[in-house]
Amino acid sequence: MHALTVGDMMTTQVRTLREDESINEADWDMLVGGFRHIPVVDREHRLVGLVSDRDVRHRINAGHSVASTMTREVHTVLRTTSAIEALEYLLMAKQSALPVIDDSRTLIGIVTTTDFLELARRALAGLDVHKPHVRG
Repeated sequence: MHALTVGDMMTTQVRTLREDESINEADWDMLVGGFRHIPVVDREHRLVGLVSDRDVRHRINAGHSVASTMTREVHTVLRTTSAIEALEYLLMAKQSALPVIDDSRTLIGIVTTTDFLELARRALAGLDVHKPHVRG
């Protein structure tokens, strides 16, 4: 049995934004998709920031761009980061999402508190938590 990694539980089909998009687009995507965080990427799909629902609420009617609203210094993890290490960071930093990147900062997924709640649900239900349950 291997220790669970971020790669075992991350969401890989991640909605992203570009810096030049309007914050209204981010708001719409969050509303329709049920997202609380959307990574911001450049043309090469490298992570450059993160927009949260809180960021959007504070700027929605002001006509701001994603670039002026996003958090640029985002803590990230690799696919091989242990799940416990990622969870400990989320708890310590009081954050609820970690973008998953590769060595060139290309976004490959995201892991959230919802992913950890699903893991806890599986464990409490007696299901195999080591069986990958990656959401698309």
